[in-house]
Amino acid sequence: MARKRGSSVPPHVQIAINIFEIADLCRRENNALRSILRKQGLSDAAIRSRVQRLLQKPEADETGAQLLKLVCEESLKRYQDIDLAGWLSKAEIKGRPQ
Repeated sequence: MARKRGSSVPPHVQIAINIFEIADLCRRENNALRSILRKQGLSDAAIRSRVQRLLQKPEADETGAQLLKLVCEESLKRYQDIDLAGWLSKAEIKGRPQ
Protein backbone atom coordinates (compact mmCIF):
# COMPACT_ATOMS: atom_id res chain seq x y z
CA MET A 1 0.00 0.00 0.00
CA ALA A 2 2.73 2.44 0.92
CA ARG A 3 4.99 1.53 -1.96
CA LYS A 4 4.00 1.18 -5.59
CA ARG A 5 5.13 -2.04 -7.22
CA GLY A 6 5.64 -2.66 -10.89
CA SER A 7 3.10 -4.53 -12.93
CA SER A 8 5.54 -7.47 -13.06
CA VAL A 9 4.34 -8.56 -9.62
CA PRO A 10 1.11 -10.60 -9.83
CA PRO A 11 -1.91 -9.07 -8.07
CA HIS A 12 -2.29 -11.94 -5.60
CA VAL A 13 1.34 -11.49 -4.54
CA GLN A 14 0.82 -7.73 -4.13
CA ILE A 15 -2.19 -8.42 -1.90
CA ALA A 16 -0.22 -10.86 0.25
CA ILE A 17 2.63 -8.35 0.56
CA ASN A 18 0.21 -5.59 1.60
CA ILE A 19 -1.32 -7.78 4.29
CA PHE A 20 2.14 -8.76 5.55
CA GLU A 21 3.27 -5.11 5.65
CA ILE A 22 0.23 -4.10 7.72
CA ALA A 23 0.70 -7.04 10.09
CA ASP A 24 4.38 -6.11 10.47
CA LEU A 25 3.45 -2.47 11.11
CA CYS A 26 1.03 -3.56 13.86
CA ARG A 27 3.66 -5.86 15.39
CA ARG A 28 6.28 -3.09 15.48
CA GLU A 29 3.80 -0.64 16.98
CA ASN A 30 2.81 -3.20 19.60
CA ASN A 31 6.46 -3.79 20.51
CA ALA A 32 7.09 -0.04 20.80
CA LEU A 33 4.10 0.44 23.08
CA ARG A 34 5.15 -2.49 25.27
CA SER A 35 8.63 -1.00 25.51
CA ILE A 36 7.19 2.34 26.63
CA LEU A 37 5.05 0.63 29.28
CA ARG A 38 8.04 -1.38 30.57
CA LYS A 39 10.04 1.86 30.92
CA GLN A 40 7.17 3.21 33.01
CA GLY A 41 7.60 0.28 35.39
CA LEU A 42 4.88 -2.14 34.31
CA SER A 43 5.69 -5.84 34.20
CA ASP A 44 4.82 -8.07 31.25
CA ALA A 45 2.06 -9.69 33.33
CA ALA A 46 0.53 -6.29 34.14
CA ILE A 47 0.67 -5.28 30.46
CA ARG A 48 -1.01 -8.55 29.42
CA SER A 49 -3.70 -8.06 32.04
CA ARG A 50 -4.48 -4.54 30.88
CA VAL A 51 -4.48 -5.58 27.22
CA GLN A 52 -6.93 -8.40 27.96
CA ARG A 53 -9.26 -6.01 29.78
CA LEU A 54 -9.18 -3.56 26.89
CA LEU A 55 -9.76 -6.29 24.30
CA GLN A 56 -12.94 -7.35 26.09
CA LYS A 57 -14.42 -3.87 25.61
CA PRO A 58 -15.89 -2.77 22.27
CA GLU A 59 -13.35 -1.10 20.01
CA ALA A 60 -13.16 2.65 20.37
CA ASP A 61 -10.13 3.01 18.11
CA GLU A 62 -10.51 1.05 14.91
CA THR A 63 -7.16 1.89 13.36
CA GLY A 64 -6.12 -1.75 12.83
CA ALA A 65 -9.59 -2.72 11.65
CA GLN A 66 -9.66 0.22 9.26
CA LEU A 67 -6.31 -0.78 7.75
CA LEU A 68 -7.43 -4.36 7.29
CA LYS A 69 -10.70 -3.18 5.71
CA LEU A 70 -8.73 -0.96 3.33
CA VAL A 71 -6.50 -3.86 2.27
CA CYS A 72 -9.55 -6.08 1.72
CA GLU A 73 -11.27 -3.41 -0.37
CA GLU A 74 -8.15 -2.93 -2.49
CA SER A 75 -7.83 -6.71 -2.86
CA LEU A 76 -11.39 -6.99 -4.14
CA LYS A 77 -10.78 -4.21 -6.67
CA ARG A 78 -7.66 -5.95 -7.94
CA TYR A 79 -9.39 -9.32 -8.15
CA GLN A 80 -12.13 -7.73 -10.23
CA ASP A 81 -9.52 -6.23 -12.57
CA ILE A 82 -7.84 -9.59 -13.20
CA ASP A 83 -8.61 -11.19 -16.52
CA LEU A 84 -8.98 -14.67 -15.07
CA ALA A 85 -9.36 -16.49 -18.39
CA GLY A 86 -6.27 -14.75 -19.78
CA TRP A 87 -4.29 -15.37 -16.63
CA LEU A 88 -5.20 -19.07 -16.58
CA SER A 89 -4.23 -19.45 -20.23
CA LYS A 90 -0.77 -18.00 -19.49
CA ALA A 91 -0.23 -19.78 -16.16
CA GLU A 92 1.87 -22.90 -16.14
CA ILE A 93 -0.18 -25.27 -14.04
CA LYS A 94 1.93 -28.15 -12.77
CA GLY A 95 1.13 -31.32 -10.96
CA ARG A 96 -1.41 -34.05 -11.33
CA PRO A 97 -5.03 -33.14 -12.11
CA GLN A 98 -7.28 -33.44 -9.08
